[in-house]
Amino acid sequence: MARRRVHQCTACRRQTSLTSGTIFHKTRVPLRKWFWALYRMGQDKKGISAMMLRKEIGVSYPTAWIMLQKIRHAMTTGERDRVLHGLVELDDAYLGGYQSGRHGRGAAGKTPFFVAAEVTESGGLGLASLQPARRLNKRNAERFVRARIDARCFVRTDGLSIYRGLGALGYGHESVVVGSHGTKAVTAFPWVHTIVSNLKRFILGRHHAIAGKHAVRYLGEFAYRLNRRSQESQLFALLLDTCTKVKAMTYPELKTAEVH
Repeated sequence: MARRRVHQCTACRRQTSLTSGTIFHKTRVPLRKWFWALYRMGQDKKGISAMMLRKEIGVSYPTAWIMLQKIRHAMTTGERDRVLHGLVELDDAYLGGYQSGRHGRGAAGKTPFFVAAEVTESGGLGLASLQPARRLNKRNAERFVRARIDARCFVRTDGLSIYRGLGALGYGHESVVVGSHGTKAVTAFPWVHTIVSNLKRFILGRHHAIAGKHAVRYLGEFAYRLNRRSQESQLFALLLDTCTKVKAMTYPELKTAEVH
């Protein structure tokens, strides 16, 4: 139906648009501009900021911000079913700039998150999974492990008490006490530390800072590109396919927190 720009079923008369059921639903921005945003998000290792996208496609800053958040939502959704296998490094870290007061675990104004990384048989980096949490405790740690790490995995963690129950869940578990006998965290968990370091450079270099309530989508964006680093030439097509399978979020939904 050309006047309404929808298709109507000749049998049941149901009407639907080509963008229905995708992140592009009811968009007023031309799809060509959306496709450019997808290309920039997929091809640039650091993604693109809303300010940069605003200038490149000629839209307002709020429109560019919403477009990128919807794309990040699709990327995050594409990573939610990711399950790691084999030997896995597991640790926790914090996002957030310097603030006065307590440092390290329990610092105010920081967003804690879990990060897990597969270690291949040759010692290289396999797939990775990242997930923010409201707080670092045993319950959230075990929920992350059950959702993102295969039950047959061997998991290596530091000596933090929140990881002590992994053996009871059926996982092979090695607890490395960092600092004992000269053991350094970067030596015991090299890939986790590489991921966290690159993540913080990505956020600082491209966005300077992010709101904690939106951290889940920025972590999802980072993990999406990281886990497809060997498919760089196909990233635009893969991301476009992901976006056609994810329903759009409304503006109020994009503004609310997704950290659990």
